[in-house]
Amino acid sequence: MSDNAQPPSRAQIIHEIIWSEAFPWWILLKAAGMAFAPTVLILATLASAGTWAGFSLLDSLGLPAGVSAPIQVDQVPLPDSEETRSIFPTPGLGVLPTLSAQAERLPTPVRDLLHILSTPWNPLATSRQFAGSLCRCIWFLLVWSIFATSIARFVALRLVDEEQPSFRETLRFGTKKWPAAFNSATFVFFGMIALALPGAALGLLMRFDWGLAVVGVLWPLILLGAVVIAILGIGLAAGWPLMVAAVGVERGDSFQAISTAFSYLYQRPIHFAFYGFISCVLAVLGFFAAGLFADTTVMFALWSGSFGMGHDRTANVIGAVAQGVGDPRWGIQALQFWTSSLRVLLSSFGWGFFWSIAPAIYLLLRQSVDATELDEIVLDEPAGG
Repeated sequence: MSDNAQPPSRAQIIHEIIWSEAFPWWILLKAAGMAFAPTVLILATLASAGTWAGFSLLDSLGLPAGVSAPIQVDQVPLPDSEETRSIFPTPGLGVLPTLSAQAERLPTPVRDLLHILSTPWNPLATSRQFAGSLCRCIWFLLVWSIFATSIARFVALRLVDEEQPSFRETLRFGTKKWPAAFNSATFVFFGMIALALPGAALGLLMRFDWGLAVVGVLWPLILLGAVVIAILGIGLAAGWPLMVAAVGVERGDSFQAISTAFSYLYQRPIHFAFYGFISCVLAVLGFFAAGLFADTTVMFALWSGSFGMGHDRTANVIGAVAQGVGDPRWGIQALQFWTSSLRVLLSSFGWGFFWSIAPAIYLLLRQSVDATELDEIVLDEPAGG
């Protein structure tokens, strides 16, 4: 054997895989599990009830929730199937019709909420529709700034294996730090309004045919200006959950939340999309588990009662409860109330899941952009905070 010959290399044996280091997004699984925590469920349920109460009050005041009626072009009414959002001259609707149509396949509560939140930006919204939808957006942001900040703080502490805060401590954090979460969205919104003022001035010219011709020539410049508004709009829609998470993790102010959210979102858009995709997969599994548990609970409650009621009475009771309204019997109304309560709780689970995932995505993006460890969060109250 030659003196320069090297001894055969020994095969490396992997004794252990640390999944959290090999796949940092594994933290999303832990965050998804936090959605089942009683504290998260209670906070999400309270926020959902508060949101519903505010929306109901606005409904009683006669403020419309959004744009729903078809419009007329040259005094010719559109078919009933044509809704206002489908007539916009948007390139994406023509190039990607299948993708654009997926919004209609979302769950009804999510679709209705998106409709309300999008109405202030709808060019076809009337003044009353704009005011009604804007009031609902403000109320939604106000309520969830309190409870989402609380959930984000609770989940962030649990993700880094800190001592679990009590429900009172978690809610106290939200009631103290909600202005930072609320103002972060408000400042971006006012920035968009300020940038839209030149377009509003040109809109006055568009009331006349000659002005419309002038603006038509200048339209490429207006589109360039609208790019900035679009950047802010997308940042507000996709970045506000990150802003709330930033407040919960960093205990920062509104400007810090805006800065970090926009930075992480636009520097790592592919990462954000990937984490969003994983979160959607986990959401489907989570909703399946929660829905299965709720349905099984109701089924076994009726099953146990059926032994005493008998088949005919059981069929009558189940049919009356499923009908929803119209039965004068107080007992049926009580059963409908508790069934509806379970339905509300299941819907609240969705919101709790969403706000549980948000701080995990924030931590992952922060690690990618700033090289900050996942387990680093601000624990102590900053001076003057």
